Order: sequence, then C-alpha cells, then structure tokens
Amino acid sequence: MGASLIILAAVSLSGCEMALMDPKGPIGLQQKDLIILATLLMMIPVVPVIVMTIWFAYRYRASNDKATYDPNFEHSNRIEAVVWAVPTLIIIALGTVTWITTHQLDPHKKIEAAADRSHIAPIEVEVVAMDWKWLFIYPQYGIATVNEMAMPVGTPVHFKITSASVMNSFFIPQLGSQIYAMSGMETKLSLRADHAGAYDGISANYSGNGFAHMRFKAKAMTDAQFEAWIASAKTSAQSLDTVAYKTLNQKNVAPQPLYFAAVEPLMFSKVLNGCAEGGLCRDDAHNMAVMKKLAPNAEECEDPKLAAATGQSVKGAKPIGNVAFKDNATPAS
Repeated sequence: MGASLIILAAVSLSGCEMALMDPKGPIGLQQKDLIILATLLMMIPVVPVIVMTIWFAYRYRASNDKATYDPNFEHSNRIEAVVWAVPTLIIIALGTVTWITTHQLDPHKKIEAAADRSHIAPIEVEVVAMDWKWLFIYPQYGIATVNEMAMPVGTPVHFKITSASVMNSFFIPQLGSQIYAMSGMETKLSLRADHAGAYDGISANYSGNGFAHMRFKAKAMTDAQFEAWIASAKTSAQSLDTVAYKTLNQKNVAPQPLYFAAVEPLMFSKVLNGCAEGGLCRDDAHNMAVMKKLAPNAEECEDPKLAAATGQSVKGAKPIGNVAFKDNATPAS
C-alpha cells in the first residue's frame, strides 16, 4: 500500500514545473543557488541519521549473535561531541550565508542591466494589487495594463508596489523575490529577465474569494517586440482615469488582460494615498490636521488643491511653510 502511494505521488508530480528551480534572471539564479546550498547543509545531519537508523535496525536485530550487547551503556563523550558540534557548525554556516545573501538580495537594491545593455535605462513599473487582479502602470510610456506586463530581455525593471485592498504578495517565481503589497505603503523590487519567455506571476498571499485567479503574465521580449507591445497598448480605446479606476477596482476577476492607452497623471500616487477614486488624499488630510492644530484660527491652507477639496477660499491668508495663517494668528512654537 505504501509503495503504491509513493508511485502514485511520483507519477502525479512528474508533470509539475518547479519554477523556482528554473530561474530566468540573476535574482532567481542566486535564490536557486541559495536553496540548494541550504538544503545540502541541512542534509548533513539528516542523511547520516537515516542511514544509521537502517543500519542499527539491521545490526542489532535479535537474530544477530555477533552484535555487542551492553545494557549498562549510558554515555559517550565522542557521541556528545558529534551531536552538538555538527548542528552548531551547520547553524553558524547557515547564519553566515543568510547574513550575506540578505544584503546581496535586498529587494530595494537596484540591479544592473546585462553586460551588453549597460547603456539602456531601467524600466519603471508601478504595481497595484486589486481584488482580484494586478494593475501595471508604465509612467515612462503613459500606458497601463491589467494582468499582463512586458519587459525587454536584459533590462532591469524597478517596481513600485502597493495595494488597493488587503495585503497581498507580488511574486514572479522564475525571476525571483516575492514582496508584500500593502495599502497605504510602497514597497520596491528590482528584477531582470535574461531569457525571452512568458513567465507566470502570482499572488503569494491569500486575499479572498478570487485569490486563485490573481495571476498575470510577465513577458520578456526583444526591444522591437517591447516597442510593438507598447504601441499596441496605445491603440486601446480605454484610458485610466478616476472613473475607469473606480470601475476597475470593483471586486471581480479579469478573465483577459486589459490595456489603457493613457493614464491620469499621478495615478499611482493617488492609489497610494487613498484618493484614486476621488476625495481627499491621506497626505492632504494629514496636512489639514496639522494646520488645524498649529493654527486653529486659520481660514485655509496654502495648497490650492486642499482648498478645492474642502471648498475653502485662499483669500486673505499669509502662507508660512505649508500652513496658511490669518493676520492675527500666531503659529504654535
């Protein structure tokens, strides 16, 4: 029965792809090497234990009269030295490797272009995790896409990542490094694809009913193909403005990739500040709260955007820094 289960499991898993062990970029390659090294280090005590368990069972079986029988045995300095020294050395080695690679693979650390593309500028991509889809904004090109992104082979991609809903996790296994996407916060990640292909991107953090469908394609292509992809996106009849974003941000699954030929300025910043669907941004609300605390008699703040949002007039106020005071108001020390 046990053998049958093992065979069935082996057959079932034979078609599975081990994306982590098939990296297509420098970050993924370093992470693969780290996984292999850590596994080998941890196998140092595991393999001998398995072998010795089998050997002891055979050596000291009841029918073996040649095995030494010592019922009074209770201590061995050699055994104590081995069982304490080996795990200690492994932990020291793992700790050293972890310290070094944690700094080498810091997701905020920007990576360089491939050697033959050092003259090429990195691609900037702003990522928003939504319920249940991924929004990609290309500020350098003025386009946006849903559940599909593209990059030239060998060119670094610098991601800025946030969430429009609950905490999520942005992950392209074959390129490396998952990182969390959190509402009101910006995380950063740098990746590079050194081989052309379409790589699966997923959410690695449960986020509700549509979580299983939060998948996207990360396409690595030649420069000419990338330019054609950008041009194709620009032919879309859709633009990503406040109204379109509000519709897109509804809780549903996008069965097909979507493309937006134009993007409202500062859209990612508005998502980050909670005002992409209109209303007062978090930063502005904070500034207003500071203004009211420092100058309770002030009529308005200096920022016309705040005045427009609150319906206040900017007449008669004297701006001091980012706060506007009346003639008879004194800023708090």
